[in-house]
Amino acid sequence: MKVLCVLNRRAADGMGMRWWPQISALLSSFELDYHLLADGDVPLAQQVTEHLTQVGPSVYGAIAGIGGDGTHSVILNALMALRHSASGFQLPPYAFIPMGTGNDIAKSLGIRTRDDRFATDVRRAVAAIRYGADYRMDLGIVNGLYFADAVTIGLDSYILCERNLQKKWIGRIPILRNLIRGRLLYTLSSGRPLMQHRALQCRIEVDGRLWYAGLCVNLVVNNSRIYAGEFDFSANAFANDGKLDLVLFNDHNDYLARYLLSMRNTPSRIRKWSEQLSQLSSQVQARRVRLTLSGPEGAQCDGEELTPASVFEIGIEPGAIAIKTPVEPV
Repeated sequence: MKVLCVLNRRAADGMGMRWWPQISALLSSFELDYHLLADGDVPLAQQVTEHLTQVGPSVYGAIAGIGGDGTHSVILNALMALRHSASGFQLPPYAFIPMGTGNDIAKSLGIRTRDDRFATDVRRAVAAIRYGADYRMDLGIVNGLYFADAVTIGLDSYILCERNLQKKWIGRIPILRNLIRGRLLYTLSSGRPLMQHRALQCRIEVDGRLWYAGLCVNLVVNNSRIYAGEFDFSANAFANDGKLDLVLFNDHNDYLARYLLSMRNTPSRIRKWSEQLSQLSSQVQARRVRLTLSGPEGAQCDGEELTPASVFEIGIEPGAIAIKTPVEPV
């Protein structure tokens, strides 16, 4: 089998490039031939589009994205654009090799990420290309952009923006760059947005009916289950059920409480209490969502910043793409 590997050189501070020799060795150990796209000077979407247009998708038995959730989002959007632009353009299955900060999509598919991720998760992720189970994954759509993980409108997007600003500043100081990153950087970046962000009035319609009208601090719309690397808001969230999972935060106290109770390593009984204690109007499943706000609000999609807007149209394409999920034991 030949695999098209698409590697983001910038993901997780260059982690993918540092580990590429080991990934390459794993591909060979599973008798997988590969072609690598990893040009740091050309956008990933352009690399994927130009290469597959030239050689055709039938050359490959699988496409493997190497990076974080943002990387996978870029690649999947390029693949979906190709599929829609050319009649009969059949895409091979997609495989996730997690090399990002949160790796929500990989975690939702059972690929655990830890500090020693190479010893377990990367091997399982590469093994999934050869031996993994076939799975049809839904993709969400927000204002015309596909997402595999989640789109968030409100406070979380401002925390992401602050994190990106702090990362640029910290990156200039080598000692801090090595010490303050990942979850620690996100935690340190949350203080200012928490103090400064103000809720907006909103109107949320799900599947054509009014679901909620009132204040909104934050709205998470999940396609996959794990959010922001560490949080599991709903036991009923699956990436192949044809539905999106909405979690609404009415105020800052609700925001902090729900996050603390919903950490994915928190005992399941406590996370269940979180679901039961939340208001009836705070969580729902839907196929179509229209969010109207009293003013422009920040947003993020699969960990990447979106242009602030006051109206968001969100939907889902069930079974949009074929993927490979691990079956090898942990």
